[in-house]
Amino acid sequence: MKIYANGCSFVMGQELVDNDPLNMNNKKTAWPSQINAYNDAWSASSNHAIANRTMNYCRNNSVDIVIIGWSSPSRVLTFTQNERNDRLGQHTIKPTTATDVWEEYFASDTMHEEWSQNVIESLYYWLEANKIMPIFFQSFIRDYKCNVPMLWEGDSWQSVYAREHDLKIDYTKHPNQSSHDWLANYLKQYIDYWYDIHKSKTS
Repeated sequence: MKIYANGCSFVMGQELVDNDPLNMNNKKTAWPSQINAYNDAWSASSNHAIANRTMNYCRNNSVDIVIIGWSSPSRVLTFTQNERNDRLGQHTIKPTTATDVWEEYFASDTMHEEWSQNVIESLYYWLEANKIMPIFFQSFIRDYKCNVPMLWEGDSWQSVYAREHDLKIDYTKHPNQSSHDWLANYLKQYIDYWYDIHKSKTS
């Protein structure tokens, strides 16, 4: 079984070692490593960037399951060139790091949410059409809905983990090792139950 994982810094594992977004050592104990998944996540990714990397990888590699932790809809894919570009050369700006540009050209929450919904739903059906099992969840944003199956009915990893462990969410921090361990165990059980059922429906 070949598993592919994608997302932003949450899936990458940022802060498990340090807060350097380019330190790939953060991936070593993140949840994808614990389920033998290829971790293609990149810090600060927009949902468009995540989808592009996913389709690129799946077109060029054999994949059975794709697991994606979706990012904030307010992040925008741009053509800026710097060290933060991902393996496809994509760069994302955020309202918190490129405020002037974002407010001048991209300040429409409604449109961002619709763009993300379109990307997420389109990728889900593209994966299904290619007989790849999609497992989608929101990493930390849960204020918009998508009309495809999402773990926890669209609630976020961040909030579900905090609620189950009676914790207050610290929105300035990435998930810690305990949170990654919890999600890895959750996904193992989910895959054990659903993968054969999905495979029988698509074969």
